[in-house]
Amino acid sequence: MKSSWFTAALCAFPAMVMASRLYAASYAGIVSTLSLAPASNGTGNLSVIAESTGCGPSPSWLMLDGPHDILYCLDEGLNVPNGSIASFHTNANGSLTPIKHIETISGPVMSVLYSASGVPDREFIAVAHYDGSAVTTYSVDPIAGDFNRFQTFNFHMDGPGPNAGRQDAPHPHGAYLDPTGRFVLVPDLGADFVRIFEINQYTGQLKEVSPLVTKPGLGPRHLAFWTPKNASGAQVANGEVDVYCYLVSELMNSLTGYKVAYSESESMEFTSVYEESTFGGQKPGPDGSKASEIAISPTNNHVIISNRLDSTFGPKNDSFAIFSIANASGTAFTKPSFLGLEPAYGVNPRQFEISPGKQQHLVAVALQDGEEVVVTTWDEKEGRTGALYAKKAMKGQIPAVVWDH
Repeated sequence: MKSSWFTAALCAFPAMVMASRLYAASYAGIVSTLSLAPASNGTGNLSVIAESTGCGPSPSWLMLDGPHDILYCLDEGLNVPNGSIASFHTNANGSLTPIKHIETISGPVMSVLYSASGVPDREFIAVAHYDGSAVTTYSVDPIAGDFNRFQTFNFHMDGPGPNAGRQDAPHPHGAYLDPTGRFVLVPDLGADFVRIFEINQYTGQLKEVSPLVTKPGLGPRHLAFWTPKNASGAQVANGEVDVYCYLVSELMNSLTGYKVAYSESESMEFTSVYEESTFGGQKPGPDGSKASEIAISPTNNHVIISNRLDSTFGPKNDSFAIFSIANASGTAFTKPSFLGLEPAYGVNPRQFEISPGKQQHLVAVALQDGEEVVVTTWDEKEGRTGALYAKKAMKGQIPAVVWDH
């Protein structure tokens, strides 16, 4: 499944890499700062330069507010009654200075920052709680990194879903801002919904509106929006450009594509246009495999999805699925095209993030069961993950890693 471009990317890439920094969360109770620098052998070197235990016993998600040098950390609280949320100031030497830490409902697994035009001096955080069957929000002083509980939404089900072992209760698994900045979306693996919340632009409060209902047993996990590059929120809201939502579902290892429209009643409308396995066609994938993270490529024409526990590239070497979603001129395809699988260079790639900026991009991968952070190249021409660039063994399982933007 590799080709000649793979070796060429490895040889040509390192000269373009500058030293950079990442943050990784570990279920060992540690948030690590890592430095990535080019090595003399044409690859890269990852080293831990600082560690913090201030997030809690089970750090599960990291969210960087780069403009304000604030890192937010969710603690899943795996073996304690509650989860927690913490904020840190990021320092030039890589250390993290604690700002605030408060308990939350159990099981926080993902968060998103959002704003409201009528409250210009505040930001807000929406948090999805997998075990707690809830969404909470927080009002934030973005400069100081101080925050307070704002709202709580608790969810219930009358009975289990089709996959009773995993759909015993609502399990919110992600939190996303739509391209207009007017809605927060929360995929719910347990309820087979994508819950949708309208943002009150005068207060920052959320109001739940009609959800996107998926196929029973799908198990929605994460999503990504596609719009043409440089499209404004107003263009999106007015229907002047195409908008697509790509939903990755864990329980059926599927990618579902939706055409998105905005109605006059201040709601979002979804039309399903595509569904395919994250292993191509309608293949469900190897037993025990679970689709996880999703991202749009820097070139804005590919979708990347991490597959966990599939061992496609050998024992303890899982995969990335690559889909083509637009042409080189930036026009979206009505239906994506599965291009194939690429190696994840480890086991259980729970989350990944592509480096920001205009230089050549890299993909940082949190290998939960492998207890590693790996960095792969990104092939701009082919639109694929590429060669292994660097890897670092960590302390404990690694559920999340983010670049210092």
